[in-house]
Amino acid sequence: MNPLSVFEAIGHFFYWILYLVNPDFKEEQKIKEIERKEHLQLVSKIEKRKAQESNKKEFEENRLTKINNNEDLLKICLDDPVFCDNNIILKEKIEEEIKNPDRRKIFEEEWKNTFKSINYGCYCRNETNLYIYPKCPIDDISLDQACKLRHDCLKSENKTWVDSDSCKTDFLSFLERIPYSNKTNLETFSNEDVFIFTANKYKALLKIKNKIN
Repeated sequence: MNPLSVFEAIGHFFYWILYLVNPDFKEEQKIKEIERKEHLQLVSKIEKRKAQESNKKEFEENRLTKINNNEDLLKICLDDPVFCDNNIILKEKIEEEIKNPDRRKIFEEEWKNTFKSINYGCYCRNETNLYIYPKCPIDDISLDQACKLRHDCLKSENKTWVDSDSCKTDFLSFLERIPYSNKTNLETFSNEDVFIFTANKYKALLKIKNKIN
């Protein structure tokens, strides 16, 4: 038998004897185990945050390189409308790109698809859904109510939700009161964050369309 194995077995034997007969030792071991788990959780959180920051930096650098090289401009813009609305150079490049009728057509289609893909509450969606929540609109003086008013206006003009030039004045006026947020981690979003994120996306898309149209 390996001598080390014998010593390990003896060590384990005395450890468990001490653990069973000494209440103070048992409590001390429990505390150490709790501290060990807390330490591991902290290390894991730090490593996860570092990885997220590294990935974010790499993503932003790649995005900037693509903009400088005039690559995927429409996709970059519509994937992150708030970033696009805040980036004058990107918008100017897109304005130049969509002078080509084929590129303009693609931009129009992708803009509509992006606008239609947003869903919030009962009315902030391409087709209203009055059965998804117990109360519609889900708020009386906020985003879902603003979307309801726009839907009512569009219906009166026989227009659709993606008709960006119709019934937008009051809607955009409401959205303008909500500043752009830098918060992007969807995993930590509260209900308020979701509201702000959605309103920001609508606002950015409408402003981009106004600018580039």
